[in-house]
Amino acid sequence: MAMPTRRQFIRQAACAMALSGCPVPIRVAGAAEQHSAPVTPAAIRQLAAQITGRLIAPDTPDYETARLVFNRAFNRRPALIARCSSASDIERVLDFAQGHNLPLAIRGGGHNRAGFGVCDGGVVMDLSAMNRVKVDARQRVARAESGALVRDLDDATQRFGLATTMGGCPTVGIAGLTLGGGEGLLMSKYGAACDNLLSAQLVTVDGTQVQASRSSNPDLFWAIRGGGGNFGVVTTLEYQLYPVTNVLAGTLTFPPGHIPDFLQAFATFVLAAPDEMNVVGEVIPSEQGPRFHMLVCHCGDPRQGADLLRPLRALKPQTDTVREASYLETQATINPYAPVAHFQTDLFLPELSVAAIAAIAAATSEAPPNSRVFIVPLYGAVSRVRVSDTAFPLRQPGFEVDLMGRWTSPAEQTEAVRWVRVLRDHLQPFARGVYGNQLGETSEDLVRATYGPNYARLAAIKTKYDPKNVLRLNQNIRPL
Repeated sequence: MAMPTRRQFIRQAACAMALSGCPVPIRVAGAAEQHSAPVTPAAIRQLAAQITGRLIAPDTPDYETARLVFNRAFNRRPALIARCSSASDIERVLDFAQGHNLPLAIRGGGHNRAGFGVCDGGVVMDLSAMNRVKVDARQRVARAESGALVRDLDDATQRFGLATTMGGCPTVGIAGLTLGGGEGLLMSKYGAACDNLLSAQLVTVDGTQVQASRSSNPDLFWAIRGGGGNFGVVTTLEYQLYPVTNVLAGTLTFPPGHIPDFLQAFATFVLAAPDEMNVVGEVIPSEQGPRFHMLVCHCGDPRQGADLLRPLRALKPQTDTVREASYLETQATINPYAPVAHFQTDLFLPELSVAAIAAIAAATSEAPPNSRVFIVPLYGAVSRVRVSDTAFPLRQPGFEVDLMGRWTSPAEQTEAVRWVRVLRDHLQPFARGVYGNQLGETSEDLVRATYGPNYARLAAIKTKYDPKNVLRLNQNIRPL
């Protein structure tokens, strides 16, 4: 397939002007048929008397900040925010939302790209107050409440020189990350976050508290390791930990231009990388032309890590911040993005082919200022799990590619969304799936692509645990 020239890319982007500037038309099964009962002050007072957590209504002083999510593209106004503090609170809020036939959004860290952590006119179940983490250093196990963030888990485990695979942004919620699969700096060595989940406690939509593990409700345990929040509200998660203290980490930033050469060198490096070496590529625009950044984290012997980086350093990066540092510091600083309005979508490429590289190079040569292409290789331990062993289906070696456009004004929004969509369409012929945690949009086709060959089994389990599709604000699996 011939790749577009720069002129052709601009023309095709211009043809995409008809696309809506709105980042996502979110439509979820069951939403159109819903007839909500009004949330009266008396109903709110009754719920407040039943829970130990806190209710935040539109007239509450901190409502405006409490309703915000990481993706500022979503300016939604829920009828009620319930900041739960226990599993029993979750039971009461589930009952309240269903009794009033209200949309229900589940929020941990609020980082969902499609803004599913908040809803218009419904109930937001905010788990942020449930953030305690306990570590059993002898057993190398952490037990964390579902409102904990990546930094909460890292802070607790690193006190004992332990860690498990978690996302690279410290304010991401661990529950949503894990339930969707869970990529992170340690995944090539220790697998995805869901691979290290030992058990979880959930509240199902009928108010039942259940445990999910290999020996207790194994079908549910299989489903929550990649199937997202479709099956119940998680209250606690238990993780396997590993000895991790210092790592060799930092960023190599290469001169502007020459993107095809740098991406090819990156793909070649990944093919020979050992499990201890985790790398991520990033192409971002600059006034001098697109730049290639490579984020590095080596969790083995730092001298061996330095030896492995020699071919990349031979390409003469303009800046090289790779050094030995604590894993905790690395996790806190390697992905510094702050909350901002953005549109992001995702594809999984089995290989970073010449044609795919050409498409990325052509697009980034004319990219809007606040765009990026983020390339996450999957190899090592995360790729040695069978597709059917967990619901998370991205198990073959390849490259997960996130396309993002950010904006601060409506004019920038139109351009950013158009650019992402056009590049996505050019890469689509090479794609074989998506990573649901990085999708800022949803559709039946995208949901099926997210879960791949595991979709039919997930739909059967969804029917068992949530037959009325109460938990539908997610990459939604429809009950049979």
